[in-house]
Amino acid sequence: MGETVDADGHPTPVSLPNSEQFYLKNDQGRKYSIQVSWPLLWEDREKPRSCPIIYLVDGNSMFLTATESAWRRGYSSRFNSGIIVAIGYPLEGKLYDIEQRNLDLTPPSETPVPGHGQADGFLDFIENSVKPAVRSRFPKISFEREALFGHSYGGLFALHALFTRPDYFDCFMASSPSIWWNGRCILDEAEKFLDVTSLTGEKVPSVIIPPRWDNESNEDYDARKQTALGFRMTDNALDLLLKLEDSTHLRVLLKDEYEWEEHLSIVPCSVSRALTKFFEEWPFEKSES
Repeated sequence: MGETVDADGHPTPVSLPNSEQFYLKNDQGRKYSIQVSWPLLWEDREKPRSCPIIYLVDGNSMFLTATESAWRRGYSSRFNSGIIVAIGYPLEGKLYDIEQRNLDLTPPSETPVPGHGQADGFLDFIENSVKPAVRSRFPKISFEREALFGHSYGGLFALHALFTRPDYFDCFMASSPSIWWNGRCILDEAEKFLDVTSLTGEKVPSVIIPPRWDNESNEDYDARKQTALGFRMTDNALDLLLKLEDSTHLRVLLKDEYEWEEHLSIVPCSVSRALTKFFEEWPFEKSES
């Protein structure tokens, strides 16, 4: 982070307090950018305390949105805030590494798609590399609970994590998940998850699934109608909710709807609401579902 004003008083890049960025490589040597922020009201990050922590994929597009939402909330709320960890890529001038996120955020399947399907390796990287690295930077912090947030392909990734590694997080947040991907193969994982008689490990996860709601003009809608019908973003999310709502493997299943938003504009809404729920309203009540 640079100084706010140079020697001649000229403008300089904006710096962000109570945050840091570092890089990690996975087992294949791929570099990832890890961005971390903690509450502005923490005058000393070394002070022993306990707090929640949330991990967000597609970190380049999520970090500032999530950090600003949490900081603003921290000033108006009597509840404790937490630590935000955004997992992204070393990028300049863009928000997404499309090729790499295609690999990282989509699950393996019986009908492989070239350039996709390495979500298991990415989950291993988060669990075995990212989490220990973050904990080492906060040695006096006790993490009360952990959440995973993802949007679109990231929402698909969050669902895959829930269905295959439910003990990795206490809460899984899938914003506008791409359930349509590869013939809706994620529903096969859901069925297997529901067929399991008991979960291994001690965690019984909670799930938040905000469906996508469209508010397009008639012209835009007509142009995208066939694609939208194929993706069935809202219907797929609601179908999955019906499958999961009676599962004994979940502590709570919550749904948030954003009537006036579309697939991209929903991100700040769902990020802000997810943070508020996870940081302030835990443990969730079943009556909210």
